[in-house]
Formats: sequence, structure tokens, C-alpha cells
Amino acid sequence: MTKSILRALLVLQALVLVANGQDWNTYPERKLFDFISQEKKLVDGTPAADMHISGKPFPAKTLVIYTGKKRTVGKYGKHFIDIWVQSRNVPRENADLLVEEYLFKEGDRELWMPVVKMLTASLERLVQPGEEILIYYFYLGGFNPGRLQKKDSSPDKSALPETDDLRWMLAVEEFEQRRSTAFAPGPLEDAIDRKMEAPGRILDVWFDPRQIRTRASLVFTGDVRSIPHSRQRLLDVWFQTSGFPASATALISDEVRFMDGNKEYWIAVRKTTLDEIRKTIKKGGAVSLNTILAGGIRAGEKVDWLFLAGEIAR
Repeated sequence: MTKSILRALLVLQALVLVANGQDWNTYPERKLFDFISQEKKLVDGTPAADMHISGKPFPAKTLVIYTGKKRTVGKYGKHFIDIWVQSRNVPRENADLLVEEYLFKEGDRELWMPVVKMLTASLERLVQPGEEILIYYFYLGGFNPGRLQKKDSSPDKSALPETDDLRWMLAVEEFEQRRSTAFAPGPLEDAIDRKMEAPGRILDVWFDPRQIRTRASLVFTGDVRSIPHSRQRLLDVWFQTSGFPASATALISDEVRFMDGNKEYWIAVRKTTLDEIRKTIKKGGAVSLNTILAGGIRAGEKVDWLFLAGEIAR
């Protein structure tokens, strides 16, 4: 799976985009055009409108073909997303996380879908055009670009006429490649790039571009501490590089000491996962975590490695 762990925990919380942090495994399977057909029947029985804002996100998953084609969300699409964000009572800047859309195929039909900003780099890097992937998506509603264009007080005179028909907005929040898993089982040691510890290569703050994901079987020691300032610097860099809003850093404030075999690791853990660990795992108990290696910071002549944990592996 390509789910970058903090998407699984932060995108939903930071944006209030979908089902209040429910597990990906709870997403029902629902084809895109089956859902669109269902919504179209409901809308056809109502008066014509510029927009239809969905009160519920109806999160689901389905198989699609990635075409590799992308474009910037258009003027009226941006306007619709702005209105949708306002309806969710979250900060306006969260709309900036849905700025690009990608063309996907389901059967012989195609659909442009916005993809959350922090996911686009992984999508383009990992998935080949024509590859089938499993997407996790949610529903925003629909808008009529033709009607909005006619009412536009400052239209782009060079723009082509928009279609006078509803365009359905379903956004991709995660994807899974069917050929592999993002969280490979194994020890955390295997994720570490020891070459970065060589003399002359140690950096004050180093973001690991590999973003290695590991499903690690660990022992919970019960020790918890606030993230030290030096490690917080790297965490801030990780959030910024991954495209998260600044407010998202508040979702991870503590780290927990775990044992992986005979090695000790302080791992930064999101708040809700830490609460779950404290409630369900006894001191000295085993727990399997989905982790990502953010990078490392200088600690004298050594590297202090920073792992992040977004969720307990099921």
C-alpha cells in the first residue's frame, strides 16, 4: 500500500475531509460511476442549481486505471471547493490542498478527480500510466461550470465556453498499488541509510527522500516524552516537504520509546494512536506499527534517526 502513514491520520483530521479518521479497511467498495448515477437521480428531481454541496463525504474505494494525465483545478472548480470547505467549517487554506486533478479510467469511462496535495508526488513517482490502482475517495458534490461562467462578473475572455451540465467532484485521498505493499514487514534497522553516518556526510537536518515505510513489530516500554527541539526541527521539515498545512504539526507532539529486538527507538506518534496504545497495550507488550523514516539529525558524530508512526498495523 502507498498510504503514507500521516495521510492516514492527518489528511482527514487536518482537513475534516472525510470520515472522521475511520480506518481505511472500513471503506466500502463503490464504483465511481455507480455512485454518480445514484447522485444524478437524486439531483434530477430537484430545481436546477449552480452547485450541490454534499452534507456527507460517503468515503469509498474502487479500482481505476491511472492515465498519467493531470491539470490544474479550473476557476469554477476552485470556487466550488472553496464553498465546500466553508461548509465543513475548516480554515480556508485547506482548499489549497486540492489544486490538481488527475484523469482516471473506470471501464470505458473517464473522470477527472482532484488528488490531495501531499499525495500527488507519490502518485506520479510510483504509478505508471495504464496501471490499475485502488483509490480511496470521498464525495464533495457537484457544480455547473456553464451556469457559473455566465454569472461570472470577471470572466476570462480567452476561456472556452464551459459545459452547461453538472460536474461531479470526487477527490482521491489515498491509493494502493496492487502489486506491492507500502509498509514492508521488517526491523526498523533495515530502513536506515547508514551511508549518511559516514564522516563528512552527517547533516544538521536531513530529510530522507526515500521515505521508507516499515511495518515493525515492537515492544512498548511505556516511556513517553515531548519531542525534543532538535527532532522537532526535522519533523517540521517533514511536514513542510510533504505539503501539510502548518497547523498539522500539532497532531504529533510526543514520542514513545520502543524496543525492536535489542535496539531502542524513540518514535514520534500521533496523538490518537498514542491514546490507543496507552489504552490497549501494557508496558512490555508487543505492538505492530506502520512507520515511516522521516530522516535524521546530527548528534555529535552520529545521526539521530526520526521515525514517525501514524497507526497501529492491523
